[in-house]
Amino acid sequence: MTALVSYSTGTVSVASGGTTVTGVGAIWSGTNVKPGDLLQIGNFQTVISDVTDTTHLVIPPWGGGAQSGVAYKIWQVSPQRFAGASAMATVNQLVAAFETSGFFVFVDIADTVPDPSLGDDGQYAFQPTTGKTWAKVGGVWTYLGIYKGFNFTGAYNGATTYSYGDVMTDAGSSYVWINATRGSGHTAPNATYWQLLASIGVTGATGPTGAGYGGTSTTSLAIGTGSKAFTTQAGLAYTNGARVRASSAANTSNWMEGLVTYSGTTLTMTADKTGGSGTKADWNLNVVGQPGAGDLTAANNLSDVASVATARGNLGLTESIVTAVVGQLPGTSGTTQPGAGKIGERISATGTPSLTSASAANVAGITPTAGVWDLEMVNVFGGPGGTTSSDWVSAMSTVNASTASGVVGEAYHTRMPSGADMSIVHTSRRVRITTSGSTTYYLNAQATYSGASYGCSGTIQATRAA
Repeated sequence: MTALVSYSTGTVSVASGGTTVTGVGAIWSGTNVKPGDLLQIGNFQTVISDVTDTTHLVIPPWGGGAQSGVAYKIWQVSPQRFAGASAMATVNQLVAAFETSGFFVFVDIADTVPDPSLGDDGQYAFQPTTGKTWAKVGGVWTYLGIYKGFNFTGAYNGATTYSYGDVMTDAGSSYVWINATRGSGHTAPNATYWQLLASIGVTGATGPTGAGYGGTSTTSLAIGTGSKAFTTQAGLAYTNGARVRASSAANTSNWMEGLVTYSGTTLTMTADKTGGSGTKADWNLNVVGQPGAGDLTAANNLSDVASVATARGNLGLTESIVTAVVGQLPGTSGTTQPGAGKIGERISATGTPSLTSASAANVAGITPTAGVWDLEMVNVFGGPGGTTSSDWVSAMSTVNASTASGVVGEAYHTRMPSGADMSIVHTSRRVRITTSGSTTYYLNAQATYSGASYGCSGTIQATRAA
């Protein structure tokens, strides 16, 4: 034999003769407590008629006196706990729902009418795929029609299969499919399939022409800058501050343009750019864009620049450079030395070595960078007495070279015994050299003498030519 199952979690309270039991710590769910179970407090029992929620029960009037926070026990003996009881309750609810007025019976997609055995008077049948609806009257399904929302499909397509409620557009009008049978290839306005939903309206009247640009003028005006007043048509679209070009109709190369003011039939231009020349009276007026910074017109040969000085300053040019003529290089005022790498750059070196007879010595050296240079040298021999038989100087790429041959042709001299001999001063001719990189040139000197000591003082220099 199996013992009865019970539930006794928490405590309960109930008034004398009360019909509501309140639990503390209890969980009276649909599983723990069901209507028909027995509530026992002490030696008194009663049937539970309903479960309000997890902490409240409904019972017949309690005859066991007032109870507060006492132990209890619920005997789980409800008929609903036996097999079939719960299912039957659900079936009863479902049957009750089926018998309500206004209940819908759904029609299978394969059927054309509802099953006559289903439904009661006052109920309806509906087929979702077609939107067809019936009402049962006198035990017979009566067709009411198709009730289906619009389905917007866009522009008409002859290959599309349309069904009831489909809406398409064609030639500006919209149509709705009204045939109960689906179909395709039926163009509107075929009243068997389509009903006009909304029609395109008729074309409205053309509105008045608005103000426009353009315009002409026969005012005789000479092409040039400054204020120019044109008599033209009224009602044009020009506003004050617009930029306008007035062009000769006969030759569009003749024009002038600038910002304008416009009132009535007078358009006044402050011309700041021109093309061509002459006095014209056949003007076409047109809006043009604002010239960009530095804008010039080639045909004006720079006459549209405020002044030569302004143009020169804007280009960062000095007056001497701008005014140079062909075949001449302008000089600079003062004694400013041209910068490195510029034509006229000059480098030089000076030395005063003591000489050893018949032995070459380096007087000084310079190192020109890449470019074209004019190389020169000068040297002065001298000493306290003695006899000198010969001396020479030369610019060479080798220091202390014991030869008179060099880059600059040597200045060679066999000394004369006369004390009036002035050949102690040697000046070379100018020689042009081209260097691909920094190259050193030495001023070498040599004297053959006897007696006292002997020396020299010399300078070598180069001037950039290109």
